[in-house]
Amino acid sequence: MAGARAGLRVDEALSSRSVALTSAAFAVLAVAASTAWLALGSGGPDLFLAVLAALIVLADGPHYLLTLRKRFASAILGAVPYALASAVAVTLALLDPVKPVVVVWMIGLAIALALSWVAASRLPTADRDVPAVVGTSFRISAEALYSALGSQLGILIIYLIAVPAATAGIRLAYSVVFAPVFSIIQALTPLLLVKMSDLGSGASSRRARTATFWILGGLGGVLLSGVIGWVIATTGAAGETYEHTAPFLVPVGAALAGNLVLDTALLLLRFNADSRVPHRIRLAVVAVDLVTQLALTLTLGLSGLVGALIAMAVVKFLVGVVIFRAQARPLPSTETRSA
Repeated sequence: MAGARAGLRVDEALSSRSVALTSAAFAVLAVAASTAWLALGSGGPDLFLAVLAALIVLADGPHYLLTLRKRFASAILGAVPYALASAVAVTLALLDPVKPVVVVWMIGLAIALALSWVAASRLPTADRDVPAVVGTSFRISAEALYSALGSQLGILIIYLIAVPAATAGIRLAYSVVFAPVFSIIQALTPLLLVKMSDLGSGASSRRARTATFWILGGLGGVLLSGVIGWVIATTGAAGETYEHTAPFLVPVGAALAGNLVLDTALLLLRFNADSRVPHRIRLAVVAVDLVTQLALTLTLGLSGLVGALIAMAVVKFLVGVVIFRAQARPLPSTETRSA
């Protein structure tokens, strides 16, 4: 993002060395955090799960680096063995739960990691200095932490004060019903970033059109996932536990839709504004989100959490629309003149 604002191409602004250092640092943090979390349980820390956490972090870096540098064939080359290993792991889990599913998963990740880094090591070196890159990366990372906290607070409160069925229902709505479309959106986001970066400077209206198509596609996926999940839940085809998701499909779907609109609007804003502007907007929205979830959930319980999710989805949608309207105006000195 900092490179795009400075007029640099992605291959000039993003280096494999910086990605490698960042991946290694966060892999160490992943091992430490997962080990500490597992140590709090009755079974003690699990070395395999800690290593798995590190492999996940390490494998993401080169994959997204190759995608952003438009080496799509190389990115797919690393993803294929991971997909195959995942299919094998799922099959083994269905046939016999005691099979070494985690070991198979780790093998697939290790192969994907090795292939991806071999491909990434052949990329041309990006040695251009990028202005404000540190501030941009720190603020975007902080936004991710704010958003994660905001999305999990209400669920944590419900876990503490509500019946287990409610907690299971809302967790399943997130992790089963809407997880596929969320994963697809997350996986395709680097392509959106590349597309919007390629438009160059002074392309506000064209970026806005691209972002609009992106949002429409994402909302279509959320709606389709919600309808399928509702049909399965109401018919009882997936069992009694899954039926608990039915009351939460609308609020969870609305929350995901609101996040999609806001995230895309902030991405649009990042190309034209200082990184402090979207950071402050995100911080304000998350602060309101936290206060709303905390107040309504503690006072009204489960219905309060549902109301908070829907209300904040509306707020995020409105904030996103305001940003879109401001960013969609063509710049007189660039687009209008060229037209």
